[in-house]
Amino acid sequence: MSPSIVAGGRLKLTTFSLALLMGFGLCGMAGAQQRPKPLRTFDGLLDQMSSGPANPCDGTGENYSDLEYQLFGQADKAVIQELNNTSAPDGDNPRTRTLRAIAELEHLSAEINNGWPEDKRFHAEVLEIPPAIVVKMTYRNRAAFSFFAIPERDPFNRPTKLWQPVGALDDGRYEPKAGYVSLDLFALERGPSKRARFLAKFGGAGCGSGVGVGYYVYEWNPQDTGNLDELIKVEGAVSQEDPIRKQPSSKKRDLSSFFPTVGELQAKGPIIDLPYCWFSAIDTWDNPSLCTVDSYDISGDRVRFRSRVTNRTDLVPIAKAIEHAQAHEYAAVLAYCGSPGVASQMLRDVPPFLYSDASLKVTRIGDGKERVELGDSGVRFDVEKRGNRWLVVAFHID
Repeated sequence: MSPSIVAGGRLKLTTFSLALLMGFGLCGMAGAQQRPKPLRTFDGLLDQMSSGPANPCDGTGENYSDLEYQLFGQADKAVIQELNNTSAPDGDNPRTRTLRAIAELEHLSAEINNGWPEDKRFHAEVLEIPPAIVVKMTYRNRAAFSFFAIPERDPFNRPTKLWQPVGALDDGRYEPKAGYVSLDLFALERGPSKRARFLAKFGGAGCGSGVGVGYYVYEWNPQDTGNLDELIKVEGAVSQEDPIRKQPSSKKRDLSSFFPTVGELQAKGPIIDLPYCWFSAIDTWDNPSLCTVDSYDISGDRVRFRSRVTNRTDLVPIAKAIEHAQAHEYAAVLAYCGSPGVASQMLRDVPPFLYSDASLKVTRIGDGKERVELGDSGVRFDVEKRGNRWLVVAFHID
């Protein structure tokens, strides 16, 4: 079965009712009444979609995700057909053939979806990571990627020289999407085995507020007939704070509102950096305060985590201890506390819903010591730096 239909291992079961009828001995009746539905063509899907809004956030709430999923699958078939076209000029390389197939698909969308803004029509870009091809596809507010290569053997363990679509988890095509999705693709340095690698960075924004980010690193093994190997998966949020704002000096720094950005995306060389933020109980509005950049060493065949840098290491233990206390995970709470007594108190007294309202007050109370008050909630933490770590050493709740 084609990975473009399975979509990263997620198979849509559409024959379950028919199987039940057959099980009850009604096979003949089912065969007489059921007719296989013709597969929708790429242009047919474009035509069906053209009756809807170009921007899903301006629509009536109708979900077109299944049609978009089918559209990307039909685009895969068009690319594969051109890659395996034996009548194409001999001098055409895989990139040229892929671009030719894409141009035809874009032309169809321009004609059929001519009432939409140009950027909402079907578009695609090619990333060549020899001997494979990665295609970024966008349509309306959606973005997804497809991977094409020639494996050494087909799913039936027969030698092959034909291009095939290779499935991937988190390829962006199946899950229903509301809002806006962006995608950037980056070729990555290869390990000693020289297998093709790439990074897919997805950005997501709802029709209201909140921005998410996801990083997925893949590797293709030509001896494998299954999906791409997903080597790294990092998902988080994006801060809406101004990254250009001037950071005050350490002596005048307002610890209550100082949440600097940290790290930039780095996808070149043996070390890659993946920045992201996450929501926590210390946030004062619909924006994540804590941000991190994770670094990975991809120089070997096995990818290894290297380091993590966070913008406010003094507040991380509070956010994490609250998270684990609400989940009743004592050992995890203790890892962020200075004593078993404080961990037990938090496990017992932290309410299931705790946030810092519209303010966060952080006061320096000594060398390497701070007091953190979560708004007007009556919740207070003391944190202390011990060695290179900050720990919660006191907890109070009214």
